[in-house]
Amino acid sequence: MTYFSNDLKITSKTKKNDLVEFLNSLSKKTTQNFNHFGDISIKNVDDIADRELKHKDKIKFFSYFNNQLIAYSFLTKFDKNTKKHNCILGIVISEKWQKKGFGTKICEMMIKTAWKKGYGKIWLTVFSDNLLAIKLYKKLGFEVEGIFIGDEVIKNRSRDVISMAIFKTSSDNSKKRNRILDVLREL
Repeated sequence: MTYFSNDLKITSKTKKNDLVEFLNSLSKKTTQNFNHFGDISIKNVDDIADRELKHKDKIKFFSYFNNQLIAYSFLTKFDKNTKKHNCILGIVISEKWQKKGFGTKICEMMIKTAWKKGYGKIWLTVFSDNLLAIKLYKKLGFEVEGIFIGDEVIKNRSRDVISMAIFKTSSDNSKKRNRILDVLREL
Protein backbone atom coordinates (compact mmCIF):
# COMPACT_ATOMS: atom_id res chain seq x y z
CA MET A 1 0.00 0.00 0.00
CA THR A 2 1.35 3.40 -0.97
CA TYR A 3 -0.53 6.71 -1.10
CA PHE A 4 0.76 9.97 -2.54
CA SER A 5 -0.59 13.48 -2.06
CA ASN A 6 1.64 16.35 -3.16
CA ASP A 7 4.87 15.63 -1.27
CA LEU A 8 3.22 13.38 1.36
CA LYS A 9 3.86 9.66 0.85
CA ILE A 10 2.13 7.12 3.09
CA THR A 11 3.44 3.58 2.88
CA SER A 12 3.10 0.35 4.84
CA LYS A 13 6.84 -0.27 5.14
CA THR A 14 9.87 1.64 6.32
CA LYS A 15 13.52 1.08 7.10
CA LYS A 16 14.38 0.47 10.73
CA ASN A 17 16.87 3.37 10.67
CA ASP A 18 14.11 5.75 9.52
CA LEU A 19 11.85 4.66 12.38
CA VAL A 20 14.66 4.91 14.94
CA GLU A 21 15.53 8.41 13.71
CA PHE A 22 11.85 9.39 13.85
CA LEU A 23 11.39 8.03 17.39
CA ASN A 24 14.52 9.84 18.55
CA SER A 25 13.19 13.09 17.05
CA LEU A 26 9.96 13.06 19.08
CA SER A 27 9.77 15.82 21.65
CA LYS A 28 9.06 15.15 25.32
CA LYS A 29 5.62 16.77 24.91
CA THR A 30 4.78 14.54 21.95
CA THR A 31 5.85 11.34 23.72
CA GLN A 32 3.84 12.35 26.79
CA ASN A 33 0.73 12.73 24.63
CA PHE A 34 1.43 9.52 22.71
CA ASN A 35 2.75 7.12 25.32
CA HIS A 36 2.21 3.92 23.32
CA PHE A 37 5.96 3.27 23.42
CA GLY A 38 6.58 4.33 27.01
CA ASP A 39 9.81 6.20 27.61
CA ILE A 40 12.04 6.32 24.55
CA SER A 41 15.77 6.34 25.19
CA ILE A 42 18.95 5.53 23.35
CA LYS A 43 18.99 2.23 25.27
CA ASN A 44 15.54 1.04 24.14
CA VAL A 45 14.81 2.78 20.82
CA ASP A 46 16.12 -0.12 18.72
CA ASP A 47 13.93 -2.58 20.65
CA ILE A 48 10.89 -0.33 20.22
CA ALA A 49 11.50 -0.07 16.46
CA ASP A 50 12.00 -3.84 16.15
CA ARG A 51 8.81 -4.54 18.08
CA GLU A 52 6.74 -2.14 15.98
CA LEU A 53 8.13 -3.39 12.67
CA LYS A 54 7.55 -7.06 13.59
CA HIS A 55 4.04 -6.57 15.02
CA LYS A 56 1.71 -8.62 12.78
CA ASP A 57 -1.67 -7.45 14.13
CA LYS A 58 -1.17 -3.86 13.02
CA ILE A 59 -1.84 -2.18 9.73
CA LYS A 60 1.05 0.29 9.70
CA PHE A 61 1.27 3.68 8.04
CA PHE A 62 4.63 5.42 7.67
CA SER A 63 4.21 8.98 6.43
CA TYR A 64 7.04 10.71 4.62
CA PHE A 65 7.30 14.33 3.56
CA ASN A 66 10.21 15.20 1.27
CA ASN A 67 11.74 11.77 2.03
CA GLN A 68 11.65 12.34 5.82
CA LEU A 69 9.54 10.15 8.12
CA ILE A 70 7.23 12.64 9.86
CA ALA A 71 4.55 10.32 11.29
CA TYR A 72 3.90 6.75 12.33
CA SER A 73 0.36 5.49 12.67
CA PHE A 74 -1.46 2.19 12.83
CA LEU A 75 -4.74 0.35 13.04
CA THR A 76 -4.74 -2.55 15.51
CA LYS A 77 -7.19 -5.44 15.59
CA PHE A 78 -8.89 -6.38 18.83
CA ASP A 79 -8.06 -9.89 20.05
CA LYS A 80 -11.50 -10.48 21.53
CA ASN A 81 -13.82 -12.27 19.07
CA THR A 82 -16.79 -10.09 19.96
CA LYS A 83 -14.78 -7.01 18.96
CA LYS A 84 -13.38 -8.23 15.62
CA HIS A 85 -15.47 -5.55 13.85
CA ASN A 86 -13.54 -2.81 15.71
CA CYS A 87 -10.00 -1.54 15.40
CA ILE A 88 -7.86 0.89 17.37
CA LEU A 89 -6.29 3.94 15.75
CA GLY A 90 -2.93 5.25 16.92
CA ILE A 91 -1.00 8.14 15.41
CA VAL A 92 2.07 10.15 16.35
CA ILE A 93 3.37 13.07 14.31
CA SER A 94 6.69 14.75 14.99
CA GLU A 95 6.01 18.10 16.67
CA LYS A 96 7.75 19.98 13.84
CA TRP A 97 5.10 18.66 11.41
CA GLN A 98 1.99 19.17 13.56
CA LYS A 99 -0.60 21.85 12.67
CA LYS A 100 0.18 21.57 8.94
CA GLY A 101 -2.74 19.36 7.83
CA PHE A 102 -0.79 16.09 7.75
CA GLY A 103 -2.78 14.58 10.62
CA THR A 104 -6.02 15.08 8.70
CA LYS A 105 -4.65 13.51 5.50
CA ILE A 106 -3.11 10.57 7.34
CA CYS A 107 -6.22 9.88 9.43
CA GLU A 108 -8.48 10.12 6.37
CA MET A 109 -6.31 7.48 4.67
CA MET A 110 -6.46 5.30 7.78
CA ILE A 111 -10.25 5.60 8.05
CA LYS A 112 -10.69 4.64 4.36
CA THR A 113 -8.39 1.66 4.90
CA ALA A 114 -10.33 0.51 7.98
CA TRP A 115 -13.64 0.63 6.09
CA LYS A 116 -12.12 -1.28 3.14
CA LYS A 117 -10.82 -3.94 5.58
CA GLY A 118 -14.37 -4.46 6.86
CA TYR A 119 -14.14 -2.72 10.21
CA GLY A 120 -17.34 -1.05 11.40
CA LYS A 121 -15.89 1.06 14.20
CA ILE A 122 -12.58 2.80 14.80
CA TRP A 123 -11.78 3.48 18.43
CA LEU A 124 -9.06 5.58 20.06
CA THR A 125 -8.09 7.16 23.32
CA VAL A 126 -6.62 10.60 23.81
CA PHE A 127 -5.53 12.56 26.86
CA SER A 128 -8.10 15.21 27.78
CA ASP A 129 -5.50 17.99 27.65
CA ASN A 130 -4.40 17.09 24.10
CA LEU A 131 -6.82 19.60 22.61
CA LEU A 132 -5.12 19.70 19.20
CA ALA A 133 -5.70 15.97 18.71
CA ILE A 134 -9.28 16.10 20.07
CA LYS A 135 -10.10 18.90 17.63
CA LEU A 136 -8.70 16.83 14.75
CA TYR A 137 -10.65 13.72 15.74
CA LYS A 138 -13.91 15.65 16.11
CA LYS A 139 -13.36 17.26 12.69
CA LEU A 140 -12.97 13.75 11.22
CA GLY A 141 -16.28 12.63 12.76
CA PHE A 142 -15.13 10.87 15.94
CA GLU A 143 -17.55 11.06 18.86
CA VAL A 144 -16.75 11.03 22.57
CA GLU A 145 -17.77 7.69 24.05
CA GLY A 146 -16.38 8.00 27.54
CA ILE A 147 -14.24 9.96 29.96
CA PHE A 148 -11.89 8.16 32.34
CA ILE A 149 -10.86 10.40 35.22
CA GLY A 150 -7.33 9.82 36.51
CA ASP A 151 -7.01 6.83 34.18
CA GLU A 152 -3.26 7.03 33.72
CA VAL A 153 -0.49 8.18 36.01
CA ILE A 154 2.68 9.20 34.23
CA LYS A 155 5.65 10.41 36.28
CA ASN A 156 3.37 11.00 39.30
CA ARG A 157 0.94 13.08 37.20
CA SER A 158 -2.65 11.88 36.92
CA ARG A 159 -4.13 12.24 33.42
CA ASP A 160 -7.73 11.95 32.27
CA VAL A 161 -8.42 9.93 29.14
CA ILE A 162 -11.18 10.39 26.56
CA SER A 163 -12.45 7.45 24.53
CA MET A 164 -13.61 8.38 21.03
CA ALA A 165 -14.96 6.41 18.07
CA ILE A 166 -16.17 6.79 14.52
CA PHE A 167 -18.64 4.38 12.93
CA LYS A 168 -18.76 3.22 9.32
CA THR A 169 -22.53 3.44 9.19
CA SER A 170 -23.74 6.83 10.26
CA SER A 171 -26.39 6.22 12.84
CA ASP A 172 -27.61 8.58 15.51
CA ASN A 173 -25.51 7.34 18.39
CA SER A 174 -26.44 10.33 20.55
CA LYS A 175 -30.01 8.99 20.94
CA LYS A 176 -28.72 5.56 21.93
CA ARG A 177 -26.18 7.14 24.30
CA ASN A 178 -28.89 9.31 25.92
CA ARG A 179 -31.20 6.28 26.39
CA ILE A 180 -28.40 4.41 28.17
CA LEU A 181 -27.60 7.45 30.34
CA ASP A 182 -31.30 7.84 31.24
CA VAL A 183 -31.42 4.22 32.42
CA LEU A 184 -28.24 4.69 34.44
CA ARG A 185 -29.61 7.88 36.08
CA GLU A 186 -32.68 5.94 37.23
CA LEU A 187 -30.63 3.30 39.05
